Amino acid sequence: MYYRVMFTAAARFLLVLAVCALAPASASGAPAGNLVLILDASGSMWGRIGSETKIEAARRVVRELAGKLPDEARLGLIAYGHRQKGDCGDIETLVPPGPAGAAMIPRRVDQLTPLGMTPITESFRQAVRETQRSGVPGTIVLVTDGLETCKGNPCAAVREAKRSGVDFVLHVVGFDVAKEDVSSLECAAQAGGGLYIPAESAADLSAALDQTMTAKSPVGEAALSVKSVVDGELHDAAVEVFNAAGKRIAGGRTYGRPETNPRLFPLGAGTYDVVVRPLHVQGGVELRFAGVTVEAGKMVEKVADFSTGELSVLVTRNGDLSDAAIRVRPAGAQTQAAAGRSYRSAKSNPKVFRLPPGSYDVTIGSVEMAGGIERTLRNQVVKSNERTEAELAFESGTLKIGAVLGAELVDATTNVTDSAGKAVAGGRTYTHSKSNPKTYELLPGNYEVVVSPVRLPNAARRTVSVQVTAGATTMETVDFAQP
Repeated sequence: MYYRVMFTAAARFLLVLAVCALAPASASGAPAGNLVLILDASGSMWGRIGSETKIEAARRVVRELAGKLPDEARLGLIAYGHRQKGDCGDIETLVPPGPAGAAMIPRRVDQLTPLGMTPITESFRQAVRETQRSGVPGTIVLVTDGLETCKGNPCAAVREAKRSGVDFVLHVVGFDVAKEDVSSLECAAQAGGGLYIPAESAADLSAALDQTMTAKSPVGEAALSVKSVVDGELHDAAVEVFNAAGKRIAGGRTYGRPETNPRLFPLGAGTYDVVVRPLHVQGGVELRFAGVTVEAGKMVEKVADFSTGELSVLVTRNGDLSDAAIRVRPAGAQTQAAAGRSYRSAKSNPKVFRLPPGSYDVTIGSVEMAGGIERTLRNQVVKSNERTEAELAFESGTLKIGAVLGAELVDATTNVTDSAGKAVAGGRTYTHSKSNPKTYELLPGNYEVVVSPVRLPNAARRTVSVQVTAGATTMETVDFAQP
């Protein structure tokens, strides 16, 4: 497996950031301290998701959330973009975090009318101020359907707050943002020691808020770090974390930047399966880490190494380099990982493919032989930074079929079938010496050839049986002047 477990000084620092800084759960399950929800009320929230607008879905889900929280929960609500267009300062604390917050929020959230901008960075800073009023650790959950539009840098702001000693956790819920580059949001969540959770429906949004705001098990008592590399460089990959029951409980992208690669996931102590899929790699094969156990107060590091290896495919026919079309697929799959031609030149034959590690099926179709001759080399294993050599040697013989009327060349059609009666080749001789006799390159074996004259009304077609031998030429001439 492509992994390692390390506890370096840097890892211990990240562990402190991702685990120890997280707010503990209260006795009833909700995070202790102030709990602040930042809700996007920018103009784009009028967009539809399913049968309702996003703002309608958000209002309903937040109302339901408020009813689930225990009496002691200190819930607050901040919204942005709901009062006027084009104003990056349109940020309002609608409900200060406190014991009455859950009762007040349903009414206030129903009054939101999406209008304006998306000042995520300044909204986060305002949420930090609200969480710190009581002097205890706070949890901030940002729900946004877009990226920062007010020239802020949310990831940098979160890092700055952490460096200044502010004690908080930030979770980010990306609501219907699958088509966006959400690296800034994922970076902010990671820097805040929390989760980035995509939500592409109202049900997803409800589940995300349940996970971050009413979780019964502490999110972040342990940590998982996943680093993705290709050929020694950080590389973008999609990571999914599944619990023992097979439910996806965390996920995100590493991107190719050190801010999010390695990607940190605060988790409850337990055993997980991790799937890492490389992005922007043709034919990329996912890596799976099964049964990853993380313990409270500790962090496990996994490195998904997608460094490429080489697959060299040599194609010959009768001992000489041969032209062929080559298709490479992950073993057992139909999707194509790579393709190319070998030609008959030493510059391209063997044909070399650079591929991620994995097992591949290689289908080689002869360009030079009649009958669509293909062969597949199965389970060719490619390893990182190594070359795997594969070779396919075709054998063929040459069949020449001539058509004459005495000393004159005759135009005729020629149709070749194999011993099983399958048509394998066909063509015309015409009356030119370049095409008469008609030449076919065939697998060794027995064939029947039907030769039918064109525009020679008194001549009947002829059938001849021939045997083709590897490396040899078989010549048959049909003379329509002969009975």
